[in-house]
Amino acid sequence: MDISLMKNIVGGLFKNMKKLHLKDQSFFLTKISEMLEKGFTLRESLDFLGRTNEGRMGMFQSMTHALQSGQPIFEVFYMEGFDHQACTQLYFAERHGYLVAALKESGEYLRRKDDQRKKLVRLLQYPVILAAALIIVSLLLQTLLLPRFQMFYDSMGYKPNFTLSIFLHIMQTFPIYFLFTMIVALTGGTYFFKFLSKKSALERAVFFSRIPGIQTYYKLYQTVFLAREWSFLLKSGFSINEIIQIMQKQEFHPLLKESAIEIRDMLTFGYSFSEAVSNLGFVEEELMVIVAHGEKSGKLEGELMFYSQFCLQRLEEKFLKVFLFIQPLVFALIGLMVIAIYLSIFLPMFEVIDSI
Repeated sequence: MDISLMKNIVGGLFKNMKKLHLKDQSFFLTKISEMLEKGFTLRESLDFLGRTNEGRMGMFQSMTHALQSGQPIFEVFYMEGFDHQACTQLYFAERHGYLVAALKESGEYLRRKDDQRKKLVRLLQYPVILAAALIIVSLLLQTLLLPRFQMFYDSMGYKPNFTLSIFLHIMQTFPIYFLFTMIVALTGGTYFFKFLSKKSALERAVFFSRIPGIQTYYKLYQTVFLAREWSFLLKSGFSINEIIQIMQKQEFHPLLKESAIEIRDMLTFGYSFSEAVSNLGFVEEELMVIVAHGEKSGKLEGELMFYSQFCLQRLEEKFLKVFLFIQPLVFALIGLMVIAIYLSIFLPMFEVIDSI
């Protein structure tokens, strides 16, 4: 690796620490695609964006110099902290030639991603504030209020029954249990991700595609990307073998590289492309049917593009359902906490009154 490339990589790592907001990335990619459509060159588009966004002028100048020095487009954007998946689309765009469409798709993808994050934050911010307030109340309850009630009950010789004793014990020790659970979860999560990091990208993808609850979302997400990019490459006249070679040559997306090797090996053993695709455990099973039908009809690129749009629509609908489910669930849990706090105070009091 030469010194200049090493400098670019190190510089890119520092720039990624100040990564652009998704909204800004989406805006820049969309504007570049619009300017290219109107006849501007990529250099002119970057220069214009630099002049109209003074705070980012240095970034666009750096990108222009990198392009002039011969760096590929996807690497230039990646070094400036743009989204990994968007840069992967640009990598393929350099091969299939549909740069304008890839930039527009990337901008739209980042816009949707940003919208989903904002929706999730809006849904959770109020419940999270309530949950934090309730945790504080439960701590005060444990340290100030419940001990005083316990002293009062002891002075009257009152002893709660077994069920109530268990309930009060849980309420009094809830913060400790909660803290212990968080520590165990963080420790377990750390070791779990260390364990996963030793696996290949393909093994990790297959693992995530089998986890109940997220497997559908993960498979749809990967299927949308692969179907769309294969469609563009086929539309540009590349053969299946050439597409596999393109996937193998890139180094910054290990899953694509390992998938290409897997498909290549199966093709070598005499399997069809559709059968090789079905062996990828992290994509929708329907993709094999689409590929098989497209190969027979001779319209594989069109069917793949339509299927990618269909999967994207399904993915967005599923995310919407999740968002609509999360907030009521959080409020229900908060409601249960409120009820538990009230019961821990009033149930012993009612029993004392009944015993008088």
